[in-house]
Amino acid sequence: IYNFAQMTQNIGRFTAAGVTLDDSATAIKGLGNLAAISGSNTEQLNTAMYQMSQALASGKLNLMDWNSLVNAGMAGKKTQDALLKTAKAMGKNVDMSDGFRNSISDGWLTSEVFLETLKQFGEDESMTEAATKVRTFSQMLDTLKEGIGSGWAKSWEIIFGDFEEATKLWTGVSD
Repeated sequence: IYNFAQMTQNIGRFTAAGVTLDDSATAIKGLGNLAAISGSNTEQLNTAMYQMSQALASGKLNLMDWNSLVNAGMAGKKTQDALLKTAKAMGKNVDMSDGFRNSISDGWLTSEVFLETLKQFGEDESMTEAATKVRTFSQMLDTLKEGIGSGWAKSWEIIFGDFEEATKLWTGVSD
């Protein structure tokens, strides 16, 4: 139910941060699923994706990065538990004696931990279902608009061809 153009733009940001294309797409899907299960809207998701691309470039998430997820409504117990579980499975030592927020400053919340957790979110069926269900009239209008855009894109591809075919066609017309 989230904007396709924003998703692809953020995949570009993630790849610019040094994340592979496949991992970027998976991470964006995971963030979208997390936003859906958390009840975050498109604007909150887009802001979080932008901030997370910045964090990934640095190799770890710091408290400021975490706060952007908090502000987007995406930093609840489910997220915290999943990150901790992933970190521990990756052999990270996490000291929770001062709470989750304060533990982040120890550096355990690396890009690898975050990306692996997002991968799990991207593959979680209940989260994917939450991300594909329309719950409001405005969401329905957004998905309709996205569907029309995708339909037009497919129609133009059928008429004018894929990238290479269209290039050949329009170069010939130009010549």
